[in-house]
Amino acid sequence: MDIILVLCSTLIVLLISYLRYKYQYWQQLGVPQLKMNFIFGNLFRIKTIHKAELFHEVCREFRGNANLVGTYIFTQPIAVVLDLDLIKSILIKDFNKFTDRFVKRKIDSVFTHNLFRVHGDQWRPLRTKLTPTFTSAKMKFMFPTVVIVANQLDAAFGSQLSNTPSGDVELHDLMGRFTTDVIGHCAFGVECNSLKNPNVAFRRIGHRIFYPRYLSIRLRTFMVTYPAMFKFLKFFNVKQTPKDIEDFIVQLVRDTVRLREEQNIQRNDFLNMLIELKNSKDLKGLPAMGIEEMAAQVFVFFAAGFETSSSNMTYGLFELAKNPQIQEKLRSEIFSVLEKHNGELSYEAMMEMQYLDQVITETLRKYPALAALTRVSVDDYKIPGTNITLEKGTRIHIPAKEIHYDPEIYEDPKEFRPERFNPEEVQKRHPQAFLGFGDGPRNCIGLRFGRMQVRVGLITLLKSYRFSLSEKTPTELEISKYSIVLVPQAKVWMKAKRL
Repeated sequence: MDIILVLCSTLIVLLISYLRYKYQYWQQLGVPQLKMNFIFGNLFRIKTIHKAELFHEVCREFRGNANLVGTYIFTQPIAVVLDLDLIKSILIKDFNKFTDRFVKRKIDSVFTHNLFRVHGDQWRPLRTKLTPTFTSAKMKFMFPTVVIVANQLDAAFGSQLSNTPSGDVELHDLMGRFTTDVIGHCAFGVECNSLKNPNVAFRRIGHRIFYPRYLSIRLRTFMVTYPAMFKFLKFFNVKQTPKDIEDFIVQLVRDTVRLREEQNIQRNDFLNMLIELKNSKDLKGLPAMGIEEMAAQVFVFFAAGFETSSSNMTYGLFELAKNPQIQEKLRSEIFSVLEKHNGELSYEAMMEMQYLDQVITETLRKYPALAALTRVSVDDYKIPGTNITLEKGTRIHIPAKEIHYDPEIYEDPKEFRPERFNPEEVQKRHPQAFLGFGDGPRNCIGLRFGRMQVRVGLITLLKSYRFSLSEKTPTELEISKYSIVLVPQAKVWMKAKRL
């Protein structure tokens, strides 16, 4: 028994000594760091998968006093960048040193070959291949399809409202069904019909992607922090993307491609553009893209496009209900522009609605899709104007949400003011003061598409309905602790009245 006690005591002392050493990393580098618990680190600060509270604490303590702050997720050191000039260097000027979003690990799914996840050596050629599919001209081709689904949204919304005597409508689920159908049409070329049936396969898959049930917050964070964990979990057949979802998407893409090629079907959608890539040759004479790689891009287009846009629409309508004068100003613009275009919602009419664009951007400022942008240094990097050198492999977090709420940048940041994004006001701010779509070469490639479906959805609803707060509407929307992106925690009820 004495020997066991000695061994246990020795192990505890060694563990504490190890943790003390690990949690001095930033101090030894000369970087200020968040005060740590030498036994638990940041374990109990991590309450959400997106680590928003951790970044809020860093900014609260160091904003205005440090350009770079060190902290830890478990024992893994991460750098939190607070200075906008340094952010510009990382995202743009010195991008070649920060081409990766994640630490490299062994691939466990074909879907990790998507544009969002792949590393610099694979990312560059893939981005080059996909960039032409997201030009303004290609968005104009997809526009009629989005309008068709928006008309279905109008019908579904009206039907739901007519069955609700109180006029209360739950928005987030309905917006999610709209964007699911849009992505289904534009990415897969199939009619999902989730606006008619909320239990269709695509809707269920979307829920499982963003609201996984089998992993707790800390376990998922632990997996991402220590990539070696994936090898251990693979032994128990646990994957980031469940195999049935992977199989469903790959088979759907394979079947759709075969059908289109056999029957020479041409459509103005994302998949048609990928088929063109598949049938082209690279410099080595090989197909530019295979079926599995196509499936990976379609998957991330679906995953990134439906939940972020549906949440943006939900948040936007919530703010417009809270600020009726802004809602009326926006509706006036919508009616005025549509009247100039004979009442028809065309691509050109949509692009003329500048105040609508400002409303969407201000919504993204208050409710960005991600709490932080992530980068990994692919080489040693000396911080400009300092003697500090970030080692190769350092994980970097740029706290986008905290930047958007910095009162030194945005006066009264909790207030909803679309006028902040008047062109003359934007020119007064640092170019990296808004990071709703990221920035630099690795920004969101689908930002034009995302804005387009949100614009069309909001135009469709606001020209037919007036939104106001109901007894069920919360004062503020609580953010989910369990979703990868910043989405509402609970249902979002609002009162709607047909004009």
